Amino acid sequence: MQTTTALRLYGKRDLRLETFELPAMQDDEILARVVTDSLCLSSWKEANQGEDHKKVPDDVATNPIIIGHEFCGEIIAVGKKWQHKFHAGQRYVIQANLQLPDRPDCPGYSFPWIGGEATHVVIPNEVMEQDCLLSWEGDTWFEGSLVEPLSCVIGAFNANYHLQEGSYNHVMGIRPQGRTLILGGTGPMGLLAID
Repeated sequence: MQTTTALRLYGKRDLRLETFELPAMQDDEILARVVTDSLCLSSWKEANQGEDHKKVPDDVATNPIIIGHEFCGEIIAVGKKWQHKFHAGQRYVIQANLQLPDRPDCPGYSFPWIGGEATHVVIPNEVMEQDCLLSWEGDTWFEGSLVEPLSCVIGAFNANYHLQEGSYNHVMGIRPQGRTLILGGTGPMGLLAID
């Protein structure tokens, strides 16, 4: 068994730094070490809302979750189901927005054994099933933690729309040869958008 130290959410504004044993990894799971985790304002919102947050389980007071969803690290062990795709020593990043068809569960919001604010995690099968565990081959760990917010920036660019003059048609995405982009924020994601 692997010991981890993690920041766990028990309810509204109830965060606890705890050391505990992770459960034994199953054949469809992956054991990993977390190296970096970016702090996102969404985690602050999650900590303030607790069980009222749409991605946090109602029973978080008795089954706490590990917060943090912008993280990367190194794989320690791989269950049999995923050995064809992942291996010990491989670096990874997480795309936390799983888009599960029947529930809003995401790493850092909904699971007891995976979140970026931990030293070690057990990555559940759902993450790999959704292709949300990605190999990281970048130069630095901190850049790996920025993959998730960068995906949000790209999604925002693709969600932009333009009205065609004289019609009600919407054209999605950034206009080719466009000259103006209004950037409403200059926080970390705004800076990623500029970069």
